[in-house]
Amino acid sequence: MPQFLPSLAATDSKTVTAANRETPLVQNLWTRAGELKRVGLVETPRCNESRTREEFRVLKRHLLARMEADVGPYDPRTILITSAAPREGKTTMTLGLALSFMFEHDRRVVLIDTDMGSSELSKRMKLGSQLGLLDYLEDENLEVSDILYPTSVRGVYAVPFGRPRVTAPELMASQRMGRLIETLHGGTEERIVIMDSGSVLSSSVTVSLAKHAGQILFVAAMAESSRAEVDEGLGILHRQAGPIDAARVALVFNKTDRSQSPVRYSRRH
Repeated sequence: MPQFLPSLAATDSKTVTAANRETPLVQNLWTRAGELKRVGLVETPRCNESRTREEFRVLKRHLLARMEADVGPYDPRTILITSAAPREGKTTMTLGLALSFMFEHDRRVVLIDTDMGSSELSKRMKLGSQLGLLDYLEDENLEVSDILYPTSVRGVYAVPFGRPRVTAPELMASQRMGRLIETLHGGTEERIVIMDSGSVLSSSVTVSLAKHAGQILFVAAMAESSRAEVDEGLGILHRQAGPIDAARVALVFNKTDRSQSPVRYSRRH
């Protein structure tokens, strides 16, 4: 695999001109067609701002503590966000975490849209029509820099889903997917990879992706998610991508009552 730029800081450049276009430090800002790359949009979740920020900060600290402990065979810097059923709020969780990690000056975040059911992350970031993950996985000539996009939040980068195709499950289960994640973690920078995935009960590829994840956030919508579905989804992950235990999975409650905090997490499984 061709090594992409040694630093993601390239996409943080404040000034891009024709004169410095070929400079390696800003190389990632341009597509192969010679056009300036589109910037992904990261918006604040529509909740009480201060309360939501604090809840995401609590969740972030929980994830960072696991990264510092670094126990087990899986890399804790790779985080999979999933649920039992669709429309539980996974993409909102992904974007909220991205905004929270923005304040960690010594870390950078790469968001990967791996939801073959809706590609909601790509749509919300206005990157739905851009070259992305599936294109890279299918075309050996593409480099990581071709599918990595800057966003409106400093230190946060995005890999959109790419052009849909029937071979999506096989592509995301391939060895090239694993090598992509390894490459994103390479270099001297501390990088966190967050995969916004489909639901376990509706997407077979989620289990394949879970095999790369050192941490799994299992989202459940309060008063909407079925306990039976949650148990079934966790059971599938445990059997096919396990072990799934308190050291690796956190159950995140979303869409809570307005009188409570909007986001809560638990280590119960």
